[in-house]
Amino acid sequence: MLVRREIRSLGNEDRKSFIEALLALKKAGRYDQYVHWHHAVMVPTIDPTEPATPDYRNGAHRGPAFLPWHREFLLQVEADLQKINSAITVPYWDWTVDAKLDDPHASQIWSPEYLGGNGVEADSWRVGTGPFANSTGNWPIPINHGGPALLRRFGFDIPTLPTAEDVALAIAETVYDAPPHNSGPFTLGFRNRIEGWVTQRGDARVKLAGSQLHNRVHLWVGGSMTPMTSPNDPVFFLHHCFIDKLWADWQKKQDSDWEDNGYPGKAPRYNPVSGAPQGHNAGDVLKPWERTINEVLDIEALGYSYEKTANQQHILALAASIAPRSTFAAERSPFWAP
Repeated sequence: MLVRREIRSLGNEDRKSFIEALLALKKAGRYDQYVHWHHAVMVPTIDPTEPATPDYRNGAHRGPAFLPWHREFLLQVEADLQKINSAITVPYWDWTVDAKLDDPHASQIWSPEYLGGNGVEADSWRVGTGPFANSTGNWPIPINHGGPALLRRFGFDIPTLPTAEDVALAIAETVYDAPPHNSGPFTLGFRNRIEGWVTQRGDARVKLAGSQLHNRVHLWVGGSMTPMTSPNDPVFFLHHCFIDKLWADWQKKQDSDWEDNGYPGKAPRYNPVSGAPQGHNAGDVLKPWERTINEVLDIEALGYSYEKTANQQHILALAASIAPRSTFAAERSPFWAP
């Protein structure tokens, strides 16, 4: 069983191996394929009554398939990394740790030995330090994918990272997803909450204004992390690895709650089973790959687990004390609003 660890718990050699493997995939031209996959999935998935736009729901965002699609994406990237070094797993970035810092810009993850730091304003916000810096020449980005260089602009689009308390609100959700399976602020479920669409408009318990959780992290990093070509920044995979870990944590909590209520087996890990737009039902294929949603719902069956940390236990304890939203709000909007 492979174990995915928080990046700051990697030893020096493991961290170097991970970064060197990313650079090798970039040099071979393979890495740019990941950016294409993420961008190409932006096609509408709708029923006839819905707006025909990918900004309502698409194959990998704003709908139930968000989490399984990105889980499969991580597995595809990890398989390529393991062709270079079989011991590599994708590490995760627990951004709730950095949310506690007086200056999250100073986090260890942004040091030259890790992913490098912020963009340089005088150089059009091109990253100036670390292995992916513009000056190294190691990380060219095609112009049609947001190039020519990696950009970051910490805290410009949104001032703060999500907190452990924000994550706990998501873990406390009792269903995976709910009709109309979109990104409305009143749509119930873990997926919609962790993706970041449940704002203060949809839940008065949300403390921070604007986008939440997954979406908020993309906006906080800024630069290359904001458009649909966001895998151009390697932190994309560390961020989504943490999102995947939180889904796995939620699944384990559901199993525990299921057992406590006397039900046999494991709790339901995904919905809808049927009746949703193509690509979002449990038996649908995760395009452009071959596995179905049902085939990526259990990380143990997929051969990996996550490192357990004290911070994880803190989040789960917070979640246990939170009452989930239990009913739809009277007003529903199909579009996100802050």
